[in-house]
Formats: sequence, structure tokens, C-alpha cells
Amino acid sequence: MNILSVSKLQKEFNGDVLFNNISFEINSKDKIAIIGKNGTGKSTLIKMIIGDLDIDKGDVYKNSKAVFGYLSQDVISSKNNTLIFEMREVFKDLINLGEKIALLTEKLALMPDDKELLKRYSTMEHNYEIQGGYEYHYKIDLILSKFGFTKDEYKREIITFSGGEKTRIAFAKLLLINPDLLILDEPTNHLDIDIIEWLEDYLNKYAGAVLIVTHDKYFISKVCRKIIEIDHGTSHVYHGSYEEYQLEKVKRYEILLKHYNRQQKEIEHLQSFVDRFRYNAKKASIAQDRVKKIDRMVKLDKPTISRSKVKMAFENKRATREIILEAKNLSIGYEKPLLSSINFTMRGYDKLAIIGPNGTGKTTLLKIIEKKLKPLAGKIDFLREYKVGYFDQNQEGLSYNKTIFEEIHDYYPRFTNKEVRSVAARFLFMNEDALKPISVLSGGEKVRLVLLLLMLSNPDLLILDEPTNHLDIETKDIIEDVFNEFSGPIIFVSHDRYFINKIGTKIIHLSDSDVTEFEGSYEEFKELKKEKIVKKSKLKKQNNIKIDYEKEIKSLEKEIHKIEKRIKELEQDTFKVEVYTNHLEIKRVNEKIDLLKGELILLEKQYYELHEL
Repeated sequence: MNILSVSKLQKEFNGDVLFNNISFEINSKDKIAIIGKNGTGKSTLIKMIIGDLDIDKGDVYKNSKAVFGYLSQDVISSKNNTLIFEMREVFKDLINLGEKIALLTEKLALMPDDKELLKRYSTMEHNYEIQGGYEYHYKIDLILSKFGFTKDEYKREIITFSGGEKTRIAFAKLLLINPDLLILDEPTNHLDIDIIEWLEDYLNKYAGAVLIVTHDKYFISKVCRKIIEIDHGTSHVYHGSYEEYQLEKVKRYEILLKHYNRQQKEIEHLQSFVDRFRYNAKKASIAQDRVKKIDRMVKLDKPTISRSKVKMAFENKRATREIILEAKNLSIGYEKPLLSSINFTMRGYDKLAIIGPNGTGKTTLLKIIEKKLKPLAGKIDFLREYKVGYFDQNQEGLSYNKTIFEEIHDYYPRFTNKEVRSVAARFLFMNEDALKPISVLSGGEKVRLVLLLLMLSNPDLLILDEPTNHLDIETKDIIEDVFNEFSGPIIFVSHDRYFINKIGTKIIHLSDSDVTEFEGSYEEFKELKKEKIVKKSKLKKQNNIKIDYEKEIKSLEKEIHKIEKRIKELEQDTFKVEVYTNHLEIKRVNEKIDLLKGELILLEKQYYELHEL
């Protein structure tokens, strides 16, 4: 089913064309990423699709039968609602149907032989079941738990949550709405790695279509099988994974360049004839025909591809096997410890990635390593004093009133003009670009300048705090190449799994309760985590028997519903005169309720673990 068609879309701002000729289609079950440099109009395009911005030229066709869902806090109907009430709003028709069935059940208890009532009950109960009446509350619990909300928070009003939490609430509700087209603009921003990984799995299984604007290459690789790139004001559609897109882009560039060069040769040949015989009386008319032929040609633009690479010039550091850093019984935090008994080592060849959920103390640990903060207990020993290079992703150290040339020259006054221009060129600031004021540089250009100054400082050890935040894919590629080629040790905090996997050789994973030290890449660490989950769940394949997880989940849902129903019946019994007036009977009923609630907790735990798998 075609859900959305975009045809020859154009947008202008103050007479300047941001993009034109944007065309693509979205069909059911498509998983699509929109990519491009910052400032190419990705978010603008999304706003035009959802109707928040006017269309200057072109068309957007939306299937009238399709439900569209766009991630924003506008998804929340009222911030005065409690968290659980807001989630249940999605299922209000189903909840009303459940209440009608309950009333009908009471009538049937009084009139069990009424065939009309029985027929109505059977129809309503069947509709309730097929619409998910017996499982919607498990979906709510599952999705809220995955977004980091506990049952203790269910009755909190949404207005009391932080801005980031409100966005996660909106995200959770949007997934429960289950639209035919889910539109997400930078969905991984401010999400923990654990939530992102669960979200990837969820979107892969999502029955509807998904349209995502993101710079997260790892996320694109895991979820998307179609890529729309906005480049030089127009769109290019690529089918396949992110890795296939990278290969296809180069192939497309080479084909377009051949067509362009062929046309240029033809134009050059025709123009040569015109220049030669324009004033020749016998051949003037033929020359004029050649002019008309050139004019009639649809001129091809010269294709471009970003092949420029920053030329690294960090002085090679000899990688040493010696332990250069050791954390001993470290306790980190401020007034109260976030984590205690932290122990790990780092060798001279390590690229150490500090990862984990928000709030577990990653940045705090980095500040202690940097000696900007004292530990609450324990210590960090360095082998010797190291010249540390800090990568400031926010570019706070740059002088915005200077040009690139002036900034480099002021840091290194002994450089000749030629030397300043030479190092600037290594980081793609060619010729007159070196005279640009820093205040007008794009985000990517500022990052390149910070990298250049970092290189010139010739550090022994690099410390990076979220180095790829808010960067477009092209700038991320530069960052990855630069730090990958640095031969010395690096310590970094990051949520960017592509960067962690490419750069990191050792992982320090912080959780709410402990610290895991792991030698290896992020992919290897992920595999270890998977193995632990499988072992813990006790649901591993045994004797080569394949487990049908969906069947197991449905079976658990029925068992959970059965126990909940029995608990409700027993709780109703406690209001009966013959029960609450009999001390032994009320004790027996309450013990039975407690026993069933204990069983329910175990079953719900199994249910969540099965969803993980």
C-alpha cells in the first residue's frame, strides 16, 4: 500500500532555494532514513510532510486511510494527566468495551439462560480479544519500562516530569498508537544505549512504515533498508542497507561523472566547430545549427562527492603495553556515591570507551580522570605525567572574533604564513577559506578547526566527552578517521555506537549497581551481554529444540490474565459477609491472594525477558 508520495517538492526562504525536486515514495513496511549534511533541509522536509510548513512548489500525497504519527510532545493530550491515564487514552475505546462486558457479565449472573445476552456477550468478548483487550496493559507496562519508567511513577502527573522525560512519554504513547507511518526526527537524541537497542529491535518488527531523520549510522544500519539523501538541493534514493548505500553512492557518482564528461566533450566538439566556421559564409548555417543543438541540450550538472580527507599529522606515539592508568577502589559522585568499588586498568595502546545509561556517572568518572573532580574514595594512579589533549565538541575555546588564519597563528606565532596555510589545508581549509571569520563557520568546519588545533598541540593522551554529538554524518566520518589514526591512548565517553565500535578497543560499562571492564570492541561486548541474558532467562535452546517465543508469550499472557482474574474474584470474596466475619476464612483468602500475586510477579518477569529475546 502506498502511504505517502512526495513529488518535485521545493522550499524557499527569503528568496533562497533550500531544496527543489525532492521526490520519493513510502509504502507499507518501508524503513527509511533521510540523511544529509546539517542545513540541507531534512527537518524542514518533515515539517512540510506533516503540514507544519507551507509547500512552495510540488505535491505531498497522503493516503487518507493511513494513520500518521509524528514524534513531538504534542502527542501528549494533557500534561495534567497522570502517566498511566495518558497511556490508557490510546485504548479508551477498548477499555469502554471491557467495562460493557463486565456489566454484561453481571446481568448474565442473574439471567444465565438468556440466549440474547449470551450472544451479545460472545460477540463483544470476541471483539475484545482480537483487538487486544487482554494484552494492552502488558504493552503499556512493557513500553513504559523500556523507556525507563517504573510503576511507582504511573500516578505522577506528566507536568512534573523533565523535558527529556516528557519526550520519552510522547515516544511511548506514539508506539502504543501504532500508526501506519511513524515519523521520527532524531529519535536517538537523549536516549540511553539500552533504550536505543530495544527501539531498533522494536522498529525492525514494526508492522507499519517508519521515516527517520538521523545522523546515527549504527541506528540506520540496524533499522533502515532505504535511504533518501538530500544533497545539493535535491534528493537521491538508495535501496539497501547503510553499507550498500555507501557503495552505491560511489558507483552512482562514477556513472554520473561519465555522462557529464561525455556531454562536456560533445559540447566542446560542437563549440569548436562553431568557433571555427562562425564567420565562414559557406558553413555559417551549419555552425548556427550547432549553436542551436548546444542550446537545446539539457545541461548536466557536474556531480560531486565528498572525497576530501583530513590529512592527519599527529606525531606517532609508540604504543606501550605498560599500564598507564589504574583505578583503585574508586567511589564517584558528589554528596552521595553514584558508584563505588570501581577498579580497572588502561594500557598505552588502549582506546577506552566509558559507556552506560544516563545518570550512572560517566561524565563524573571522566572529570575524576581529568583531575577536575576528586573521588569520594579510592584513587586513580597514572604511570607518569601526560600531556593531555581535550576535544571540546562545543568549541568553547575558539575565538569567534578571529579568522581561521589568525587563530592558528596566535596559538603558534613562530609559524610562517606558508606553514599556517599548509596546516589549514590539511584540514580542508583551502586558499581563501583560511581567511574566513570563525563566527561564520558551520558546525562541521568548527569541529575541523578544533581537531587541527588539537593535532598541533601534540598530546600524549586524548580525552573526549561526547565527541560526535549533533554532528552530521560527513563530519562524523572525519572525526572517526582522525581518532582512529591517532596511535596514542584515548579515553572517551560516547553514546554513538558506530564511533564506539570503530574507535574503542576496551569498554568500561557503568550501570546503576556495578562496573564491567571488557577487553574488545562494542560488538563483542554486545554479544557478551546477549549471552548473559539468554543464560539468565533459562530459556536457551536445549537439545537443539527451537523455542517459539511468540507462542510462549501468548501462553504467558493467557496465564497472567487467568491469575489476575482469579485475584480479582478472591478480592471480591473478601467483601462477602460469610468471609469477612470468619477469621480463618478471611486469612485463607488473603493468603491465597498473596500467593497468586507472587506467581504473577514471576510470570511478568518471564514475560519481559521473552520480549527481550
